Amino acid sequence: MPRYKARLVAKGYSQRHDIDYEETYSPVAYLNSIRAMLAKCSAEGMEIERCDFDTAFLYGKLEEEIYMELPEGLRELLELTEAEGEDDVVCMLLQSLYGLKHASRVWNETIDKHLK
Repeated sequence: MPRYKARLVAKGYSQRHDIDYEETYSPVAYLNSIRAMLAKCSAEGMEIERCDFDTAFLYGKLEEEIYMELPEGLRELLELTEAEGEDDVVCMLLQSLYGLKHASRVWNETIDKHLK
């Protein structure tokens, strides 16, 4: 049985500011802040740990409704039928997706809620 592997990506270039999204900013640490923390940890003999979230942007929970057209090949693979008189098949995204203009902000808001 053949296996298929693909990455579904949103067409972020078609999103319109204040219609499809509002903010895209997500905070990042300043390099000098990281250096200061590393120096302090080193001076006090602390161990430093790090973590990485694979496919982090895919874990962001969307608060607004975003609809996306499915690529032709995926429609055929899923054997989706089009509504009578309609040419497009769309799906509503429940979680963030690579390519969304505000994917990094959505991820930051999601992880921030869990860390508080």
